[in-house]
Amino acid sequence: MQLTESQRSIRDQFRRFMEHKLAAQTAAMETGELLPFPLMKEMTDELGLALEAERLSNFSSLSGQRSHSRDPETAVLLRYAQTQLAVEMCRVNPGFALSYGASLGLFGGNVRSRGTPEQVARWVPPVLRCEKVASWCLTEPGAGSDALGAMKTTAHLDGDSYVLNGEKTFITNGPYADYFLVYAKDDAGAVQAFFAERGMPGLATSKPFAKMGMRSSPTGSVFLDNVRVPRENLLGGGIDDRAHVRKSLASERIGLAVMSYGIAERCFEIAVDYAKSRVQGGKPIASYQLIQQRLARMYVALSNARRIIYDDSEQSVLDACAGKLYVAEVGTFVAMEAIHVLGGNGYMEEYVVERLARDAKLVEIGGGTTEIQILTIARHLLAEHA
Repeated sequence: MQLTESQRSIRDQFRRFMEHKLAAQTAAMETGELLPFPLMKEMTDELGLALEAERLSNFSSLSGQRSHSRDPETAVLLRYAQTQLAVEMCRVNPGFALSYGASLGLFGGNVRSRGTPEQVARWVPPVLRCEKVASWCLTEPGAGSDALGAMKTTAHLDGDSYVLNGEKTFITNGPYADYFLVYAKDDAGAVQAFFAERGMPGLATSKPFAKMGMRSSPTGSVFLDNVRVPRENLLGGGIDDRAHVRKSLASERIGLAVMSYGIAERCFEIAVDYAKSRVQGGKPIASYQLIQQRLARMYVALSNARRIIYDDSEQSVLDACAGKLYVAEVGTFVAMEAIHVLGGNGYMEEYVVERLARDAKLVEIGGGTTEIQILTIARHLLAEHA
């Protein structure tokens, strides 16, 4: 992919921050010694990500939402910056990117596109500046793939307040979030989203879960026991949010595809560098045809994924699911192939690909499993050709 001078400057600026400051803190984030949120604030300040709230409120392409500008050239550059920020984070620490995307994208992006002017003014700026940490609370213990139909969390209207009861799980940032966008069924059975804040009576969170990967991103449960929120905390004023949730899921899937690409790109680079320098039988292993075959197939998959994630066009639900399905599998494939190229060293933490492979697997599960992507793709295809 040929970059313009402006694009290269943006990429290099982002990469310097990630390879120096994010890389230096990643080991401590992975063990839980450090949380990702202070560095998110430092990154936002140093890179100027919150200088123009109107243009950058959906800055993370992890939200899957595109920013628009009246100037076509500026719009193209901004879309590139959105994507590249996510790619550069994921090359170094995908878990950090996951927490950032949940706060600014799933929470901030949804409020920005759906909230009333008063709600946007209240809830978006602190999240945009990374002064507050936010979470998006949809999944429940018994409602994963059927998040809407099997939802049991309720919101009962009582005077001027709604009373929330239920449990959410697998919530990114949940253990430490300041803000919670909680989806629940109201008295009429409509799915609505409500703002809740840490410290509200009846709202509690679990400790961070122990996970296979994405360990830099704290994940947990959110418990709602008669949590009372005012009417004005109903996102957007009260239209049934089912269609909006589906759109949000499609946007999340676009963002997750970007995450997988960043993982795959870095794993491929590590594998190529290692194959050139690792000597066996008196010559670099890159000179052996079986290693060349692995590298070639990795490159083909990565090249196809690149065309998907840098696509500037607006994507339908069908395309979002197709992109997520394909690139998620590419991320896992390339990461596992990199481990094979590195051999025993690939299994060691020192060489990074071991961690990135664990992180990559989450993208095939989160935001809708592989099976859900296939079913959704098929359903939309058949509907289009009915």
